[in-house]
Amino acid sequence: MADRESRVRDIGEFDLIRRLTETLPFAVRQSAQVDLGIGDDAAIWSPAPGQSIVITTDALVEGVHFRLDWTDWASLGHKMLAVNLSDIAAMGARPRIATVVLGVTGNELVSDIESLYAGAGALAAAHGVVIAGGDVVRVPHEVTLSVTLLGDVPAGYAMTRAGARPGDLIVVSGTLGASAAGLALLERGADPGVTGPPLIGAHLRPNPRIALGRLLHEHGATAAMDLSDGLLGDLPKILQASGVSAEVDIGSVPILPAIRVHFPDEVERMALRGGEDYEPLLTIPPDLFDELRRRAGEVGATLTAIGRIVAASDEPNLVLLRDGVAVDADEGAFDHFG
Repeated sequence: MADRESRVRDIGEFDLIRRLTETLPFAVRQSAQVDLGIGDDAAIWSPAPGQSIVITTDALVEGVHFRLDWTDWASLGHKMLAVNLSDIAAMGARPRIATVVLGVTGNELVSDIESLYAGAGALAAAHGVVIAGGDVVRVPHEVTLSVTLLGDVPAGYAMTRAGARPGDLIVVSGTLGASAAGLALLERGADPGVTGPPLIGAHLRPNPRIALGRLLHEHGATAAMDLSDGLLGDLPKILQASGVSAEVDIGSVPILPAIRVHFPDEVERMALRGGEDYEPLLTIPPDLFDELRRRAGEVGATLTAIGRIVAASDEPNLVLLRDGVAVDADEGAFDHFG
């Protein structure tokens, strides 16, 4: 039996898989819908009749998405699942089953990898997700984590980016820029142990809006996606898919006061271009907004209208307004390879 100081290379792949399986709560490993879970070449899932299956995959790479001197392993496990849950939420689906690929060097402490799985398992249990398998591989340098998450939604009810119509309001949940500000604080040398809200916690342990996502179709949202690459990086994706343009009022974008305190000269950049907000961005007819906002409040989410969809005269276009005057929106849309 390996002790908590054992290295991954000391116990090997199969014992590691066994230990990780035992780390997960039983409810996360077993479900009536999972015919075959951890321990075989693939997981077998039998969805309910009349349901659409929603599938998403996201990866986190050390040095790109996280630094191990900034985060504890349990928070990292939380985040690797949360970013996938956020995609499922934006589709209006119910998350069901996940697989995890761990790329590790072999030098990691076994106890750290167990903490990673404990963090993921706790979030999975909170949302009724079964972690049904995956793979463990050796990587030469940076830890790499990849999650594939499946969910279901009644046939024809999945939200997409393609339904926005002229006249719709543009709406975001929560606030924007907190994760970017949290990252900037960490880069300044802030204590990574301070993981509570509102800034560092937003970066290290994002909160997927599953309950809100399931309200979107029911209450008339026309398009939706999650904000992972910043408002100015993601809203154009809805515009392109829907063939429309947009006007956004900068002054209406919800921003935490703490960002203004710590970064008074970078508030707009963080809120508009920061990335990793993991909040739903959606469009909805104006006459349906108040009821959706009321229902969102019942599940602990706030909604703010920040602009409107307009007809595209030629190519889809995004106009930023400050006090009613158009300003340049061309700079700074987040791109992983930009």
